[in-house]
Formats: sequence, C-alpha cells, structure tokens
Amino acid sequence: MDATYRITWITHYAELYGANRSMLDLMLELRRRGIAEPTVILPREGPLGTALVQEGIAHTVIDLRPWMSERTYMGGPHHRVMQYLRYRKAARERAAHNRAMLPLVLAQLRTWGSDAVHLNSAAVPMGAAIQQHSGLPLIWHIRELPEDQYLLHLDSGRRAYGRALRSADRLIAISKAVRTDIHRYTGQDTDIPVIYNGVLRTADHVRLAQRASERHWDGVVFNFCLIGLIHPSKGQIEAVEALALVRRKHPEARLIIAGTGRDQELRATIERTGQAEAVEMAGFVSDPFSILERSHTLLMCSRNEAMGRVTVEAMASGIPVIGHASGGTTELVEHGINGYRYTEGAAELADRMMRMIEHPEMARQLGAKGAEMAAERFTIERYANEIAKVYDAVFSRA
Repeated sequence: MDATYRITWITHYAELYGANRSMLDLMLELRRRGIAEPTVILPREGPLGTALVQEGIAHTVIDLRPWMSERTYMGGPHHRVMQYLRYRKAARERAAHNRAMLPLVLAQLRTWGSDAVHLNSAAVPMGAAIQQHSGLPLIWHIRELPEDQYLLHLDSGRRAYGRALRSADRLIAISKAVRTDIHRYTGQDTDIPVIYNGVLRTADHVRLAQRASERHWDGVVFNFCLIGLIHPSKGQIEAVEALALVRRKHPEARLIIAGTGRDQELRATIERTGQAEAVEMAGFVSDPFSILERSHTLLMCSRNEAMGRVTVEAMASGIPVIGHASGGTTELVEHGINGYRYTEGAAELADRMMRMIEHPEMARQLGAKGAEMAAERFTIERYANEIAKVYDAVFSRA
C-alpha cells in the first residue's frame, strides 16, 4: 500500500472504556505506519477527547445519540402502556435530533477531506444516512451484542437494524460470538471477518510476562478484581455475593471493583453482605494495569460479553481469569488452561474462586499459559495488519 487513507471514526461515548481504548490503540498504530490519518467525531468532550488532543488527533464534538436504549417496564397494564408510549416518543426524538445533526457530520467530513467513515460501535446512529449522503465507504466495527449483552432495545426495530448493517461496505466483528449475533439481523450470507482487538504491542506483552511472577499470592491477602462499566449485565453484584461465600472459608479474600456506572444496587449488596472492608470500590481507572498489578485473579462475570479487552489484559499480565461461559469469553478463557469458566451463579463462581486461593501453584500455571496465549493472539501489530487489509479491500472496490 502506497497511500495514506484519511479515516474518520465515529464513536458513541466519550470515556476510555474498552471500545474507545481499542479504537485509540488502533488509530495510533495505523497512523504510525502511515496507513491511515485518523480523525474522530465524538458526542461530547471527556477522557477520550483529552487523549486525542495529547496524541495530536483531530476531533470534533457532534451530539449524535445512540439509536438503541434500555427499556424497563413496571406496574400494571396501564402503567406499562404509558411507559411504552414514553419510550417510543423518546426514540422518535432521538431520531429527529440525529437527522438534524447529519448536515454537521457531512460538513465535517468535507472539511477533513475524509476518504471513509469507520463507525466504532453498533450504537453509533446514522451510518447508512452518512454513507448515502456523503458517498464515502462505510466500515462498521461491531463491538457488542446490543440486545443480549446490554439488554438494549433497537429503536428502529430489528429489520431496520439489519438493513443498516447490510448497507455497510464492510462489517467487522470483534469475536465469533459477535459475528453470530450480527447474522441474526443480516442473514448468514453476509461476509463478516472476525478481528480480535489488539491489546498491547508485542514488546509490552514480553515486559508483562517477565513481571508476572511478582503478582502471585504472598499468602496474606488474595485480591480478586473486576474491571469495567458498572452495569447489571456485567455481574458485579454476583461477584460480591460470591465473595461473601468465599470469605466464610477464606477471610483473606478481597475484591477490587474498578469502574463507574449504576452502582446503587451494588453498594447496597456490599452493605447487606457485610463486606464494606473487603470490597474496594476503586472508581474509574484510566490504566487497568494499576489494578491488575495488585490482583491475583480477574473475574469476568458479564453475560454475553462481546470479547472482553480486560480479559486479555489480565492474561497478558500472567493473571488467571474466571469467566462466565457465554459470549466471547468462551473464545478467550479455556477452562483449566488459562482460567476457569462457570455457568451458574454466585455459588459456582465462589467454588472457582476458592480453587485459585487453595491451589496457588495451579493458579500460577494458568496465568503463565494465559500470558503465552495473549502474546500469540492479541497484539496491536496483528490488529493493525488485519484492519489495513479491510481498508485495502474497501478502497479497491471503490
């Protein structure tokens, strides 16, 4: 390839959680190689915008609003009907707002001289409209299972979502689980490459593997950790309940929960189980390795996690993972090889957690194998290579 593509990425939130961190890593590597000159549209300023300024990546804020949302129904039939009508009204208002933002998006693409648009999430709206009105190729990076993972309702319905997905010049899935989910909407004949996120450069994988021995249990406090958005689907409450069971036999067990979000019920569970001293609420952390460095096992309790960037980060750190046997987690965690899976709730999770405490040499071996697997499969270099092939294929058809 002898050209640099001018790629405008559009993301649906402003924080530096997994999807945006993966996007930022990828953009920096593509720019470093001269493959792409990235620009970014984001809905508001925040940690991502700050990082883009620091890296010298041009960005602008355009308030595009996700075209999917949570819907919770409570009360009797009359209350549910009224709730449904309010949800429908809010969806129409979001759609109208996004249509009003479309001219701003198109003008910005012209200003930047963009060659293509790269959407960073299923939740980014207006992809088909942007493609139609700009005439630019559309690459759509699907990083979640919207209905099954985040329990989201598709504002325009499944058929419209499927049509929008099929309109993209190229779809990318971050796991086989995500590809299977996309096919629910597009049909099985849609060609969708699976490109796992690259999490670290090769040299960083080597560095972390060399330091892995420093993270093993000293026999005093055993730290489990759970890192990511606090959300009912992420399993933080289940982890706290499991910890309560573990601590009946192993009072040295602790849990670090890093992240922000809907934490009211989580904090109530911590109080109800009497574990205020055993559970550390670390809040948002920009560097997950600051948590992993003082942890001995990662918990990935999410239901239908699309991939789980932090799972790979833990693997690269030489830390075993206990993951729920659903979604993309089954593609990362091999039971008895680099961690354990569980299928039920807190009791089975607690059993897996106690195995880690009671068999430290086994835990060390699981962690070492995870580091080896991560270095083989999840480098940023490999990630950029595969995305570059997608760009080449898209532009060769343009």
